[in-house]
Amino acid sequence: MIAAVGARPGDSGAAAAPRRNWLNGVIAGLLVLDALVTLVLEVLFLPIYAGHANVPQAQPLLAEAAPLAANLTAGAIPVPLTALAAAVVNVLLVAGMASVSNNLGLIVTPLTVWTLGYLYLAMFAGPGNDVVLIQDWPSMLLLVCGLFPAGFYLYWKVNSSFRAPVR
Repeated sequence: MIAAVGARPGDSGAAAAPRRNWLNGVIAGLLVLDALVTLVLEVLFLPIYAGHANVPQAQPLLAEAAPLAANLTAGAIPVPLTALAAAVVNVLLVAGMASVSNNLGLIVTPLTVWTLGYLYLAMFAGPGNDVVLIQDWPSMLLLVCGLFPAGFYLYWKVNSSFRAPVR
């Protein structure tokens, strides 16, 4: 028989259960908050480019307007490393929630909050009407990498818990 942490040898473990449930609730709340924090960081660092911009020198007469007309990402390649980070982090968030609870509704909560936050950032403008997620392939890659690996983990977790009956 396995004894609860901090329980005395004669205890039945009933006194340790409320403390563990309280701690599980705190951990679950922190995992959900972490899903939002990591989403914001992933979105903010999504437009990272490798290479350099091929901006021609401006003529003296147009020197003031040149920065407005130059495409600063010409010649640079987008490198969405945060999409890969989203894949790893979301799987870890779901696995962390699975260690706290056996309820599938609670296990999927960090992924649901991450998805709702992504949709909010994609649909609505940020402060000062700034577009946070532009409509290009790194944004779609972030969505795919954020959802599919964690979804596959959830699928594996749900199907591995239903075992065939032993004969």
